[in-house]
Amino acid sequence: MAGIGVALLVLPGCGKSTPPSAGEPMTAGDFYRELVDAPLCGTPATGEVAGKAVCTIHFADGTTMLAGSGVVARGLWEVEGDTICRRDIHDPANQAHCVSYGRLPKGRYRNSDGVEFCVGPCPKASR
Repeated sequence: MAGIGVALLVLPGCGKSTPPSAGEPMTAGDFYRELVDAPLCGTPATGEVAGKAVCTIHFADGTTMLAGSGVVARGLWEVEGDTICRRDIHDPANQAHCVSYGRLPKGRYRNSDGVEFCVGPCPKASR
């Protein structure tokens, strides 16, 4: 299970520059106000949980949990400038992966890794 947590919660590279998220940029303050202690739900297109509906919650105490589609993973998060840096609970701090966030229309968001999500539960996509 730890590998799956690493796949979504912590990809190496916090030291690298973080590309823009696309959408209206969010500050760290925006992230705290809108997305902390809320389930951020989506279906990643890549990685070990690609195609699986999952939700991640960034708790105010600096912990995070990913759950869904038979997966549960715990991690840690912190703010670095206007980016959010996450890592698996068992990994050292230098393995954190940092992303920025942006607001999209219709209550959706996207991070700089290209993962689009909503504050869950999400409405079903119309076909």
